Amino acid sequence: MTRFPMTTGRVVQVVTAASTLIAIGVTAMVVQILQHAAVPVLSVAVSLLVLGVVGLTIAWAPRSVRLDDDALVLERLAWPELRFPLSDLASAEEGPRLGALGGGVWRVAGNGGVMGFTGLFHVRGIGLVRLWATQLGTPTVLLRRHTGRPLLLGVDDARGLLEALARRLKGSAPHR
Repeated sequence: MTRFPMTTGRVVQVVTAASTLIAIGVTAMVVQILQHAAVPVLSVAVSLLVLGVVGLTIAWAPRSVRLDDDALVLERLAWPELRFPLSDLASAEEGPRLGALGGGVWRVAGNGGVMGFTGLFHVRGIGLVRLWATQLGTPTVLLRRHTGRPLLLGVDDARGLLEALARRLKGSAPHR
């Protein structure tokens, strides 16, 4: 078992802090407004909804990628891990760097900076991918699969992950 951490970058830290403060502020304002409007049940519901969304975003945050004997495993902060069988991976290659202004990678549906970048993204020349990353400007690893969308992973040691995958995937060498 080999683990590749996904350290949270400065941009993600700032976006997460700002988003959390905004969510708390908006929730406090909504609670104040709705309490004076004699609708306390609604204020509690709105508060729970906002806190639930923030909580789920934190729980789903990627923390590391682990290579087991038979699978690539995405470990998340407080949610069950995602397993991708190695037999489903066709190849591994260096992916594009994520940039603040796109850089060939655009969010289609998902999270664009709170606790990381996760969800469905479009990569120029590749199409739609499932992305998990926690930093901007660092190399990524693109995993093409036999079935399903490609995976784009932003780990701290992209070169190390590529080399480890090349040893595990039959007939696949790391592409750069």
